Amino acid sequence: MNLLKLAQKILFGTFFCLAIIAMGCSSKSSSPEIVVQNLQMQIPAGMQTFSEELLAGEIAETKIEHIAYIGSTEQTINLPEGYVTMLMFIRGNGTLHADTMQYNVVPESIAIPMNKTSEVKVAVAEGEELHFLRFTKKLSEQDLADLAGFPEENKYDLYFTRFEDCESYTEKIKSPNTTSRTVLPGDIIPRVALGTVEAPGPDEVGAHKHAMLDQLFLGLTDNDIVVHADGASAQLKEYALLHIPIGSSHWVTVEENKKMYYMWMDFFLTKEGQEWLKTHEPTPTDKTDY
Repeated sequence: MNLLKLAQKILFGTFFCLAIIAMGCSSKSSSPEIVVQNLQMQIPAGMQTFSEELLAGEIAETKIEHIAYIGSTEQTINLPEGYVTMLMFIRGNGTLHADTMQYNVVPESIAIPMNKTSEVKVAVAEGEELHFLRFTKKLSEQDLADLAGFPEENKYDLYFTRFEDCESYTEKIKSPNTTSRTVLPGDIIPRVALGTVEAPGPDEVGAHKHAMLDQLFLGLTDNDIVVHADGASAQLKEYALLHIPIGSSHWVTVEENKKMYYMWMDFFLTKEGQEWLKTHEPTPTDKTDY
């Protein structure tokens, strides 16, 4: 009898442990995965050009690459028809040529060739090391129709801007200490919008969700934040790319003596989803007004 009771206790204990493990696994699997990829900013010795694909397959019909050129060099970037190509410069200096246009590219600037431009050239001087992200996104038939219908003032041969020159906005989920800027409004490239968020710690961006878009965060210079999504958390530092789990309730925190400085990139599933951007209220550049 004692042996039988002992066996029953062992069996019960085993089932109890298995149940606890199963509950833990279930809880873990219910939390969304926050995918983060750090950019390789150290270029291997002897290489003048370098590229790596980022977050492969995370954003539908969009290829994301980190590219680096070491001067002196001039490189041609071919632009496939039926796609939009966005070049986001994050470190180093260079010169961008598109037809008769020329721009001096600096850290934290963006260039988007448009109007059927087939190629651009990027030149880097001796001793310079230029790093940028290239987004190549396929345009749907609806995107092409919407693009043709955009106001004439929004149709550029090449859209170019520095982040610091962009219009600021406020949002209810952000503190008054936050500087937010719209880098790419929603009426230039169909179903794509970009912006930056900057604040000293301690601070946070309040919890919110948006099932109508895929969103990426790019850590900019000195960024050191924690991104939360439902039950998951991930650190995002400078020169790293993060994918917010679609539909998740997510928020951002930054600790004291650290900096929040990231770019959000919204890829809307439909053009109707861009109504979300109306939550951004344009403001004067003088932050004392709000």
